[in-house]
Amino acid sequence: MLKKLPLSWSRYIPAGLTLVLGVGLSALSFALVWSWEDRRRDYEMHRRIDDISIGIERQLNSDLDAVLALSDYMKAFSAVERSSFTRFVGRPLSIHPSLQLLAWAPRIPNSQRRSYEAKARTETDPSFEITERGPRGELRKAGDRSEYLPVFYMEPTPGNETVFGFDLASHPEIRAAVDRSRDTGEMIVTSYPGIAEVTPGEPGLLAIVPIYVNSTKPTTLESRRQLLQGFVLGVFRGKDIFQTSLKGRNTDYLNIYLASEAPDKQQALPLLPHGGDRVLPNQAAQSQIQQFALLFQSDTQQVLTASPGAEAALKSNCPILDNPGPDYTACQRLPKISGRQWYLYVSATPEIRSTRKHWRSWGTLTMGMLWTLLPVTYMLTALSRTAQIEKLARERIHQAEQLQAAYLQLELEQAKSEQLLLNVLPAAIALRLKDNEHNIAESFGEVTVMFADIVGFTELSSRISATAVVKVLNDIFSAFDHLADRHGLEKIKTIGDAYMVVGGLPTPREDHAEAVANMAIDMLHEIRLLSLDHSEPFSIRIGISSGPVVAGVIGLKKFIYDLWGDTVNIASRMESHGITGCIQVTAETYEILKDKYTFQKRGAIQVKGKGYMVTYLLTGKK
Repeated sequence: MLKKLPLSWSRYIPAGLTLVLGVGLSALSFALVWSWEDRRRDYEMHRRIDDISIGIERQLNSDLDAVLALSDYMKAFSAVERSSFTRFVGRPLSIHPSLQLLAWAPRIPNSQRRSYEAKARTETDPSFEITERGPRGELRKAGDRSEYLPVFYMEPTPGNETVFGFDLASHPEIRAAVDRSRDTGEMIVTSYPGIAEVTPGEPGLLAIVPIYVNSTKPTTLESRRQLLQGFVLGVFRGKDIFQTSLKGRNTDYLNIYLASEAPDKQQALPLLPHGGDRVLPNQAAQSQIQQFALLFQSDTQQVLTASPGAEAALKSNCPILDNPGPDYTACQRLPKISGRQWYLYVSATPEIRSTRKHWRSWGTLTMGMLWTLLPVTYMLTALSRTAQIEKLARERIHQAEQLQAAYLQLELEQAKSEQLLLNVLPAAIALRLKDNEHNIAESFGEVTVMFADIVGFTELSSRISATAVVKVLNDIFSAFDHLADRHGLEKIKTIGDAYMVVGGLPTPREDHAEAVANMAIDMLHEIRLLSLDHSEPFSIRIGISSGPVVAGVIGLKKFIYDLWGDTVNIASRMESHGITGCIQVTAETYEILKDKYTFQKRGAIQVKGKGYMVTYLLTGKK
């Protein structure tokens, strides 16, 4: 058994780093997930509050539209009969569950009091009289005054009998609201104080709309006071407002505070002195209009009249964590009710803390710690065994490194040798030489040979240095080599400034003539580019011939793969007897390519050693 070796403290660094990194990432993930859960909860709460605000805004606007519709109806006629009034308000009462009462309170001078009372006794109630509330809250016959605002038309009657005939001018809080409505010509919304009840009922909302003679709103304050005809009233139950608007909406663990515009914006204006009869001259409008402010408690489903300090107390219980001071407006919304800005605030009950679970963040921390401890434990266990294995491994590695170095050097030298061989011979011929094959020679029945010669290169070499001559030739022939590789042709050799290439060997191919023709066309294009690069007027002659050849390797040193045969000689003559910048081909090559390329017939020319031959100039592809 191997002796256990001591471990250096540095070997524990990975395990320590893994532990530190794992704990750090776990803590960071815990914090990020915790923050994400809080932001997600805040986002969902914002959506809940927006939904609640929209529901209340839509419901209140719809309810108040019923009062405005009744006011438009009253304005449309100079006189409205009780039966017509009853029929008109029947539909709004049926579709608005929160609507407790719709009423018409005309302005009645003292001189017309008896006639109005007589009319009401005949049409509705034999005991009708204009009433007011006494010192102990009891209903009694209204005392004599110059004008009255009695509830004359009213629906529904059941449950509201004591309201019928009650003089609105006798109630200080309602008086302040009707004075404001009369003077502004606009609808006033206030808290419903109860008109004729001895003890206050459940919280409600009172909407008051003024009606003027000729049904148009007078332009001046004085004229509005003189031409007042009466008021349209709407009373809504606060509990039904919330229950209807919040139906289907999630209000769990929430309290909702709703208030109309601030009382200081609805302050009743004092009566101005004027020469004519004053509207409601018996009392001054000195009372402040009661702000409509209700508090809905979702846990008990109760609606309470909000106390003056309720708003400040609610702000400290906003369920949204991201609620920076000092305004704390995250839970606040400002719905638009009947053209005016109201105030809505949502607070949380203490029970909402039970819903604020962070199980995702705690789960993330737990999983992170587990995934950290597992690899750390494994690493510590493996360290002791690793030391023993490494001792044996070092010996084997040293031996392997020596062998590897020798092998790599051998491969490098072999690669150099093979590359040099491939630069001299075709790959197929090189393989045959590597297999110790001697006297490599074979015949090819159909190949295409091309010779290209740089025109005027002798004159160029006399003008420039030898180094520049070599560089120019290297650039030109390197470009030709790339073209040969691209078209799959075999470069045979360069002779001075001449370049020889063949298609169809050592591996036969049917399109050998097309490949050589394509390279020839590309060579003309390439030589023009090289002329621009070197600022020299380079041009070449190209000759192509197709036919049989013999190919093989000759010699013992400095091997060369060469071609022999009449096809090679004719290709050389096509180049030497060619035209600068043109590609001259034999009739054999022309017959192979005439269907795919365009040619210009040059005619019969005298070729050295061959006599007259018909040749063609290749001009391009069809």
